[in-house]
Amino acid sequence: MARIRTIKPEFFTSDDICALSPLARLLYVALWCEADREGRLVWTLGVLKRRYLPDDDCDIAAVAGELVERGLVRLYGDGLACIPTFARHQHVNVREASSKLPPPDGCPHVPPTQEGKGEEENGKGNGKEGEGAGASARSLPEGWKPDEDDLAWAASARPDLGQALIEAETERFCNHARANNRTAHRWAPKRRNWISKAHAPPSSAGTSAGSAVVDRESDTQWRARLRAYKPGAFWLEGDWGPRPESGTSRVPAAVLGDWQRKHAA
Repeated sequence: MARIRTIKPEFFTSDDICALSPLARLLYVALWCEADREGRLVWTLGVLKRRYLPDDDCDIAAVAGELVERGLVRLYGDGLACIPTFARHQHVNVREASSKLPPPDGCPHVPPTQEGKGEEENGKGNGKEGEGAGASARSLPEGWKPDEDDLAWAASARPDLGQALIEAETERFCNHARANNRTAHRWAPKRRNWISKAHAPPSSAGTSAGSAVVDRESDTQWRARLRAYKPGAFWLEGDWGPRPESGTSRVPAAVLGDWQRKHAA
Protein backbone atom coordinates (compact mmCIF):
# COMPACT_ATOMS: atom_id res chain seq x y z
CA MET A 1 0.00 0.00 0.00
CA ALA A 2 1.45 3.34 -1.06
CA ARG A 3 1.60 6.25 1.41
CA ILE A 4 1.93 10.01 1.10
CA ARG A 5 5.49 11.13 1.79
CA THR A 6 7.50 14.35 1.52
CA ILE A 7 10.64 15.29 -0.39
CA LYS A 8 13.13 17.97 0.62
CA PRO A 9 14.58 20.44 -1.93
CA GLU A 10 18.14 19.46 -0.98
CA PHE A 11 17.40 15.90 -2.12
CA PHE A 12 18.22 16.91 -5.70
CA THR A 13 21.73 18.18 -4.88
CA SER A 14 22.76 15.49 -2.39
CA ASP A 15 26.05 13.82 -3.39
CA ASP A 16 24.61 10.31 -3.01
CA ILE A 17 21.58 11.16 -5.14
CA CYS A 18 23.47 12.98 -7.89
CA ALA A 19 25.62 9.89 -8.42
CA LEU A 20 22.53 7.76 -9.19
CA SER A 21 20.99 7.26 -12.59
CA PRO A 22 17.71 9.19 -13.14
CA LEU A 23 15.53 6.09 -12.85
CA ALA A 24 17.30 5.04 -9.65
CA ARG A 25 16.54 8.46 -8.14
CA LEU A 26 12.87 8.07 -9.10
CA LEU A 27 12.70 4.56 -7.69
CA TYR A 28 14.30 5.71 -4.44
CA VAL A 29 11.57 8.32 -3.92
CA ALA A 30 8.94 5.74 -4.89
CA LEU A 31 10.24 3.39 -2.21
CA TRP A 32 9.49 6.03 0.42
CA CYS A 33 5.84 5.71 -0.62
CA GLU A 34 6.11 1.93 -0.50
CA ALA A 35 7.79 1.77 2.92
CA ASP A 36 5.78 1.64 6.15
CA ARG A 37 6.20 4.13 8.99
CA GLU A 38 9.47 2.52 10.02
CA GLY A 39 11.00 2.50 6.55
CA ARG A 40 10.43 -1.22 5.94
CA LEU A 41 9.00 -2.83 2.80
CA VAL A 42 8.63 -6.09 0.94
CA TRP A 43 11.39 -6.34 -1.69
CA THR A 44 9.72 -7.81 -4.78
CA LEU A 45 11.31 -6.24 -7.84
CA GLY A 46 8.60 -7.27 -10.27
CA VAL A 47 5.92 -5.60 -8.14
CA LEU A 48 8.02 -2.46 -7.66
CA LYS A 49 8.57 -2.25 -11.43
CA ARG A 50 4.84 -2.48 -12.17
CA ARG A 51 3.91 0.07 -9.54
CA TYR A 52 6.56 2.73 -9.98
CA LEU A 53 8.29 2.30 -13.36
CA PRO A 54 5.51 0.70 -15.43
CA ASP A 55 6.30 2.29 -18.79
CA ASP A 56 10.08 2.51 -18.50
CA ASP A 57 12.18 0.11 -20.54
CA CYS A 58 14.75 -0.71 -17.88
CA ASP A 59 16.41 -3.52 -15.98
CA ILE A 60 14.73 -3.15 -12.58
CA ALA A 61 17.39 -5.32 -10.93
CA ALA A 62 20.14 -2.98 -12.14
CA VAL A 63 18.21 0.15 -11.13
CA ALA A 64 17.42 -1.23 -7.68
CA GLY A 65 20.99 -2.51 -7.39
CA GLU A 66 22.28 1.08 -7.46
CA LEU A 67 20.27 1.84 -4.31
CA VAL A 68 21.45 -1.27 -2.52
CA GLU A 69 25.09 -0.77 -3.53
CA ARG A 70 25.11 2.78 -2.13
CA GLY A 71 23.47 1.78 1.13
CA LEU A 72 20.31 3.78 0.42
CA VAL A 73 18.33 0.56 0.72
CA ARG A 74 19.31 -2.39 2.89
CA LEU A 75 18.09 -5.94 2.19
CA TYR A 76 17.43 -8.33 5.05
CA GLY A 77 15.47 -11.40 6.05
CA ASP A 78 13.40 -13.26 3.49
CA GLY A 79 12.56 -10.74 0.76
CA LEU A 80 12.47 -7.64 2.96
CA ALA A 81 14.23 -4.29 2.82
CA CYS A 82 14.55 -1.11 4.86
CA ILE A 83 15.56 2.48 4.12
CA PRO A 84 18.18 3.38 6.76
CA THR A 85 17.66 7.16 6.47
CA PHE A 86 13.86 7.02 6.38
CA ALA A 87 13.31 8.39 9.89
CA ARG A 88 15.60 11.35 9.27
CA HIS A 89 13.77 12.46 6.12
CA GLN A 90 10.12 11.64 6.81
CA HIS A 91 7.56 12.98 9.30
CA VAL A 92 5.06 10.17 9.65
CA ASN A 93 1.39 10.77 10.44
CA VAL A 94 0.66 9.60 13.98
CA ARG A 95 -2.43 7.76 12.71
CA GLU A 96 -0.42 5.58 10.34
CA ALA A 97 -0.42 1.96 11.41
CA SER A 98 2.65 0.47 13.01
CA SER A 99 4.91 -1.72 10.93
CA LYS A 100 3.86 -5.34 10.53
CA LEU A 101 7.29 -6.35 9.21
CA PRO A 102 10.05 -7.66 11.49
CA PRO A 103 12.86 -5.21 12.26
CA PRO A 104 16.35 -5.75 10.87
CA ASP A 105 19.46 -5.17 12.91
CA GLY A 106 20.80 -1.64 12.45
CA CYS A 107 17.78 0.01 10.82
CA PRO A 108 16.10 2.87 12.66
CA HIS A 109 13.01 2.39 14.80
CA VAL A 110 10.42 5.18 15.01
CA PRO A 111 7.91 4.61 17.83
CA PRO A 112 4.46 6.11 17.13
CA THR A 113 4.86 8.52 20.05
CA GLN A 114 8.06 9.98 18.59
CA GLU A 115 6.83 11.06 15.15
CA GLY A 116 9.37 12.97 13.11
CA LYS A 117 12.45 12.34 15.23
CA GLY A 118 15.47 11.54 13.15
CA GLU A 119 17.96 8.75 13.29
CA GLU A 120 20.28 10.94 15.31
CA GLU A 121 17.92 10.26 18.26
CA ASN A 122 16.32 6.96 17.35
CA GLY A 123 19.20 4.82 16.14
CA LYS A 124 22.70 4.66 14.82
CA GLY A 125 22.01 3.25 11.38
CA ASN A 126 24.60 1.20 9.62
CA GLY A 127 27.71 1.89 7.62
CA LYS A 128 31.36 2.59 8.21
CA GLU A 129 32.42 3.70 11.65
CA GLY A 130 31.78 7.42 11.95
CA GLU A 131 29.79 7.44 8.69
CA GLY A 132 26.59 5.61 9.65
CA ALA A 133 23.48 6.75 7.90
CA GLY A 134 21.89 7.57 11.26
CA ALA A 135 24.89 9.31 12.82
CA SER A 136 24.96 13.07 13.23
CA ALA A 137 26.80 15.00 10.53
CA ARG A 138 30.39 15.50 11.61
CA SER A 139 33.63 17.06 10.51
CA LEU A 140 36.12 15.00 8.55
CA PRO A 141 37.93 12.83 11.12
CA GLU A 142 41.68 13.23 11.56
CA GLY A 143 43.53 10.64 9.52
CA TRP A 144 40.48 9.81 7.38
CA LYS A 145 41.38 7.81 4.27
CA PRO A 146 39.28 6.19 1.53
CA ASP A 147 38.91 2.43 1.89
CA GLU A 148 39.85 -0.20 -0.70
CA ASP A 149 36.48 -0.01 -2.47
CA ASP A 150 36.77 3.77 -2.83
CA LEU A 151 40.33 3.50 -4.12
CA ALA A 152 39.26 0.88 -6.66
CA TRP A 153 36.34 3.05 -7.75
CA ALA A 154 38.61 6.07 -8.34
CA ALA A 155 41.06 4.02 -10.40
CA SER A 156 38.19 2.71 -12.55
CA ALA A 157 36.21 5.95 -12.81
CA ARG A 158 39.16 8.25 -13.53
CA PRO A 159 41.96 6.26 -15.17
CA ASP A 160 43.03 9.52 -16.86
CA LEU A 161 44.22 10.90 -13.53
CA GLY A 162 46.57 8.14 -12.43
CA GLN A 163 47.31 7.05 -8.86
CA ALA A 164 49.52 9.99 -7.94
CA LEU A 165 46.96 12.59 -9.06
CA ILE A 166 44.10 10.72 -7.38
CA GLU A 167 46.09 10.81 -4.13
CA ALA A 168 46.75 14.52 -4.64
CA GLU A 169 43.06 15.18 -5.29
CA THR A 170 42.14 13.21 -2.17
CA GLU A 171 44.49 15.38 -0.13
CA ARG A 172 42.97 18.51 -1.70
CA PHE A 173 39.51 17.22 -0.85
CA CYS A 174 40.46 16.66 2.80
CA ASN A 175 42.14 20.06 3.09
CA HIS A 176 39.13 21.78 1.52
CA ALA A 177 36.69 20.01 3.87
CA ARG A 178 38.66 20.99 6.97
CA ALA A 179 39.41 24.54 5.85
CA ASN A 180 35.73 25.20 5.16
CA ASN A 181 34.44 23.36 8.26
CA ARG A 182 32.41 20.94 6.15
CA THR A 183 30.32 18.25 7.84
CA ALA A 184 28.80 15.08 6.44
CA HIS A 185 27.12 11.87 7.49
CA ARG A 186 29.27 9.87 5.06
CA TRP A 187 32.53 11.16 3.64
CA ALA A 188 33.22 8.49 1.02
CA PRO A 189 30.45 9.63 -1.41
CA LYS A 190 31.62 13.24 -1.11
CA ARG A 191 35.17 12.25 -1.98
CA ARG A 192 33.89 10.24 -4.98
CA ASN A 193 31.97 13.29 -6.18
CA TRP A 194 35.14 15.40 -5.83
CA ILE A 195 37.25 12.90 -7.79
CA SER A 196 34.61 12.60 -10.53
CA LYS A 197 34.86 16.37 -11.16
CA ALA A 198 38.66 16.63 -11.01
CA HIS A 199 40.40 18.02 -14.11
CA ALA A 200 42.74 15.83 -16.09
CA PRO A 201 46.38 17.04 -16.12
CA PRO A 202 47.70 19.15 -19.01
CA SER A 203 49.84 17.45 -21.62
CA SER A 204 53.58 17.68 -21.07
CA ALA A 205 54.55 17.08 -24.70
CA GLY A 206 53.16 18.13 -28.04
CA THR A 207 49.96 19.84 -26.89
CA SER A 208 49.09 23.23 -25.54
CA ALA A 209 48.73 23.80 -21.81
CA GLY A 210 45.32 22.86 -20.51
CA SER A 211 44.58 20.15 -23.06
CA ALA A 212 43.85 16.70 -21.71
CA VAL A 213 46.51 14.02 -21.82
CA VAL A 214 44.09 11.18 -22.39
CA ASP A 215 41.36 10.69 -24.98
CA ARG A 216 38.48 9.80 -22.66
CA GLU A 217 36.61 8.12 -25.52
CA SER A 218 39.47 5.80 -26.46
CA ASP A 219 39.19 2.02 -26.24
CA THR A 220 41.82 2.09 -23.49
CA GLN A 221 39.67 4.36 -21.33
CA TRP A 222 36.54 2.31 -21.90
CA ARG A 223 38.37 -0.90 -21.02
CA ALA A 224 39.60 0.70 -17.81
CA ARG A 225 36.04 1.68 -16.87
CA LEU A 226 34.76 -1.83 -17.59
CA ARG A 227 37.65 -3.70 -15.97
CA ALA A 228 35.87 -4.27 -12.65
CA TYR A 229 32.33 -3.34 -13.70
CA LYS A 230 29.45 -5.75 -13.16
CA PRO A 231 25.79 -5.14 -14.11
CA GLY A 232 24.13 -2.98 -11.49
CA ALA A 233 27.38 -1.68 -10.03
CA PHE A 234 28.40 1.98 -9.90
CA TRP A 235 28.40 3.66 -13.33
CA LEU A 236 28.73 7.40 -14.09
CA GLU A 237 25.84 7.64 -16.53
CA GLY A 238 26.12 11.42 -16.62
CA ASP A 239 29.62 11.15 -18.11
CA TRP A 240 29.68 7.72 -19.72
CA GLY A 241 26.13 7.41 -21.02
CA PRO A 242 23.82 4.38 -20.65
CA ARG A 243 25.11 1.31 -18.84
CA PRO A 244 26.90 -1.42 -20.83
CA GLU A 245 24.00 -3.82 -20.32
CA SER A 246 21.35 -1.29 -21.43
CA GLY A 247 21.49 -2.00 -25.17
CA THR A 248 22.10 1.69 -25.93
CA SER A 249 25.61 1.98 -24.51
CA ARG A 250 28.26 4.31 -25.93
CA VAL A 251 30.96 1.72 -25.25
CA PRO A 252 32.77 0.84 -28.51
CA ALA A 253 31.40 -2.37 -30.01
CA ALA A 254 34.66 -4.32 -29.77
CA VAL A 255 35.21 -3.35 -26.13
CA LEU A 256 31.59 -4.05 -25.26
CA GLY A 257 31.76 -7.44 -26.95
CA ASP A 258 34.82 -8.43 -24.90
CA TRP A 259 33.05 -7.35 -21.70
CA GLN A 260 29.86 -9.26 -22.60
CA ARG A 261 31.81 -12.44 -23.34
CA LYS A 262 33.62 -12.14 -20.01
CA HIS A 263 30.35 -11.92 -18.08
CA ALA A 264 28.63 -14.58 -20.12
CA ALA A 265 31.32 -17.11 -19.24
